[in-house]
Amino acid sequence: MHDVYGRGGGVLTVVRGLVEELAKRHEVELVSLFRARDEATHRLPPGVPVHTLIDNRPDQMPTGQTGRARRTASQQPSRLIPAAEPRSRHYSRHSDEQLTQYMESLRDGVIVAMQPGLSIATARLAHESTVSIAQEHRPFVVRPKEIRAAMVEHFPRLDTFLTLTDRDARRYRRIFKGNVDVAVMPNATPNFAIAQSDLSNKVVIGAGHLLKGKGFDRLVAAWSMVHQRHPDWELRIFGDGKNKPELERQIAELELNGTARLMGYTNRLPEEMAKASIFVLSSRVEGYGMVLMEAMSCGVPVVSFDCPTGPRDIVTHGEDGYLVPNHDIDALADAIVEMIELPHEGRKALGAAGLQKAQDRSQAAIAARWEDLFREQQATKGKIPQ
Repeated sequence: MHDVYGRGGGVLTVVRGLVEELAKRHEVELVSLFRARDEATHRLPPGVPVHTLIDNRPDQMPTGQTGRARRTASQQPSRLIPAAEPRSRHYSRHSDEQLTQYMESLRDGVIVAMQPGLSIATARLAHESTVSIAQEHRPFVVRPKEIRAAMVEHFPRLDTFLTLTDRDARRYRRIFKGNVDVAVMPNATPNFAIAQSDLSNKVVIGAGHLLKGKGFDRLVAAWSMVHQRHPDWELRIFGDGKNKPELERQIAELELNGTARLMGYTNRLPEEMAKASIFVLSSRVEGYGMVLMEAMSCGVPVVSFDCPTGPRDIVTHGEDGYLVPNHDIDALADAIVEMIELPHEGRKALGAAGLQKAQDRSQAAIAARWEDLFREQQATKGKIPQ
């Protein structure tokens, strides 16, 4: 991964859970290309070694000729990873060197890349004796053409490319034209060892980076309509990001101060979810919508736009939550109001159905699917794992 010590998001949550489960039966190493913090923002899997390739902490920076060579290489653009990669400003000739050395050191086992630039680098560098797998965590539609072109060029060297949804798998199969093995691997539900919500608090919650793609401006607009009908309910949005000032202005202009609150970033989101009675996903686009599964695992019923991709693969409308047409803010407001006005037992039934779905996609169940994939790929290479 890019940096397992940072704040991360859904991908890091998924990786931590998968690694922790696999480490119960296998030798697992978590590889972080970069490190800039002494302590990880989120708990790392206990007992799992973390291998950092580039340590950017000030007290770990080399001096002398080695330091000068590193600084020079770090100022030169990467040749491995396309400039269109979202984190391209972090990649350089120095990161190319470190990735190449690490990949050359591997001659067996399985390497899994979880982010696009590193997936492309893995496809280019992994030794043929090592099973190489990449997983895409964002929807097809948000990847720039340059990234897709690099995938088409390099991914035939991978053993398997995984998407989170059937819809994206079909799209990638079309652009790969049969040259890449594409399969679907959904995310597992995080293991949250907390009490379930009793759904008694008049609180609606949203969570994610405060960026345009997460659509919190749409949620605030919908909340202005909800508030008119249920002024005793409160909206709490957790997360930070560059759109915070814009959202603050919108809340003030709609006179929602005190009823729509930007709560900031928290690393205790499950506990906050357990205080809510409804969770809303307002994203314009998602890779999977992992946060929906997190809410369901807390017994909280969900309302979500049917955005690409993920919500439709997670939410069964009317059974464990509500799906509304993407971009229809009036419909989002109506769905929130409808859920608010359900009898308590009605919300409880939706929450219970969501909790059961979350349990069906447990860490153990999804890890077993990964293990089956590893065995299949190693058998193909003539190496049966122990």
